[in-house]
Amino acid sequence: MFAPKLYTVRKFNFSDLYAKEFNLHLDEKEERRYHIKQQDNMLFRQIRIITQNRNTYNPYVIFVDCKGAKTKEDGLSEIIKNGFYLNDIHFLLRERSASMASNFICSFVDESIAEELNRRISMDIEIDKTVLSKYYAYRGLMFSSCHCLEEWYPKIVIVPDYFTIIPNQKIKYVYDEESTFKNDKGEDVLWKQKAIGEKVTDIKINAFDGCGIHHPLITAYVQEHLRSKTRPTSILWRMPWIKGVTHEVNYSEFYHERGVNEITDVWGIKHSVDDVMIIMGESMYKGIKYFQKDKDYHDWERYWEKFKKYDHCIGVAKWNFSKEEEPAYTRGNYQIFQDLDLSYYDFSSLARKSFDWITRIIEGEDIHTYCFLGLMADNCEPLNDYVAAILKNPEVLKDSTVRNYMISLMEKYIDEMKCGKLWIDACFKFLVPDLIMFMEAIGGLEPKGFLAYDEFYSTNRNGVLEGEYLIERNPHICSSEHVVLNGVKDKLAKKYFGGLDNICMINCKSITPQRLNGADFDGDLVLVINEPIMKKGVHPEKPIVIDIEDKVTSLAEKDTPENRLALVKRTMNSLIGETSNCATGFINKTPKSEEQRKKYEEYVNLLSIINGKAINEICRPIW
Repeated sequence: MFAPKLYTVRKFNFSDLYAKEFNLHLDEKEERRYHIKQQDNMLFRQIRIITQNRNTYNPYVIFVDCKGAKTKEDGLSEIIKNGFYLNDIHFLLRERSASMASNFICSFVDESIAEELNRRISMDIEIDKTVLSKYYAYRGLMFSSCHCLEEWYPKIVIVPDYFTIIPNQKIKYVYDEESTFKNDKGEDVLWKQKAIGEKVTDIKINAFDGCGIHHPLITAYVQEHLRSKTRPTSILWRMPWIKGVTHEVNYSEFYHERGVNEITDVWGIKHSVDDVMIIMGESMYKGIKYFQKDKDYHDWERYWEKFKKYDHCIGVAKWNFSKEEEPAYTRGNYQIFQDLDLSYYDFSSLARKSFDWITRIIEGEDIHTYCFLGLMADNCEPLNDYVAAILKNPEVLKDSTVRNYMISLMEKYIDEMKCGKLWIDACFKFLVPDLIMFMEAIGGLEPKGFLAYDEFYSTNRNGVLEGEYLIERNPHICSSEHVVLNGVKDKLAKKYFGGLDNICMINCKSITPQRLNGADFDGDLVLVINEPIMKKGVHPEKPIVIDIEDKVTSLAEKDTPENRLALVKRTMNSLIGETSNCATGFINKTPKSEEQRKKYEEYVNLLSIINGKAINEICRPIW
């Protein structure tokens, strides 16, 4: 896998602009200090189309790091509403991707192209009221790094989402707990706070949220266009108002074997299963809420009319590793270790392979040292003179200067291992739903799937994974987020998914994604772990901590400058890192009583739900 082309843009700190009252003058030499490299994306591409400037230096976009800007609220309001001047050119606030929002980065564009760029991003849609956090998140997809596939218009079919009920789930959830106390006047005062309750209930899920499938010929085209050495069988797509992952499946063969000749899209139009298609679930098409003039297939045709009018393209943001490229070992982090119920002996045993790895490299063991330095059979380019000398004569590893150099390289790894970055038998993989059930559901068949409620399907270079594996997702907050599933072989899976690499296909008969801090299938990665010691520390009988009021706080608003200002200010206070740190603090406290232990556990469960909301970019705080 390789990254998109790099472009040069400028990036300033908010404090620098604030100090100059948002009117900065720099000569060419001074400006170079603010140059950074940024991967290509659809917004950069649209700017190239508007300006006809194809240079790798993009003078029309400026990034501003707004960390700490909330302490200067007047200045923050000024730059959001009115932008700033650089060398007498006026720059106005524009889009933010999800990663930019979480890192407090804002983008600004040259006023001369701002209006045209806005038309192209919005594709002429008009809205009255909407959930602004979601609306601008969808617009921000234009800033996602991707490879642009020019002048390619494959057949894309949007099929209805499939919702199902998972019955009798033992969960922990948030509710409002009310109590009274007497104030200093002796009056009873009602106090309301969030608390954790426990119950058994049915949970409704979107079984294939963010996921779809595509024809093998789509894979072949993308591989050729990207000039990829391996087959991109799982593709993370980027288009205006579209985001999600599709996976290669020979759906034509599947349907013909079951007597199905057509599938029906979300507008009721039928499509032959012999067509070469990218079949996307409704949840992948974010624009379905906004392109609703006729409320039928004409809206989808209008989307493509605007798509071509503004010369948009289909983008590939990411794709799968091949079996050979998948790492055999991955470094975990402290979050997935800290709430495992393990003895000191078990934990020290878990750390043993990391300790042995460090020792072998420091002692100059050939194979481990060569791998660490990146000297592989297919890549023997030395990084520097030290490595060139080692490659020429391994005996220099015994030289004290070279040994000190190797030790200096390892110091960072040793420090990180002290903080939980330990090597484990694990690999990150795309999270995928049961695609047999997906094809059954959209083909009008009974959606049974091939995986039971406690099963998953995955492969690596050694074949199909079998037996119990631990499934994790970052960030990890509480102990109920550890998921243990059974890897299984299956004839249907071998036939239809034998070519899918780097995936973890889970069943649609449990609330596993919800248990993984609200994961979905639009590109989320999970860590599939084969460590018996870690599995010993999991208590699968624990109730699942889940947010049963997901999205209830998302309020529709008009897209006014005032509301947009309020939105940006709200998102200048990301809680993800803070809640993770708070949870770690409570997990590592030593309770003095059982009551205190339960209170700490309740705090961690609350923080898990708060973190899920922060990850899903629901920006209006409710706590």
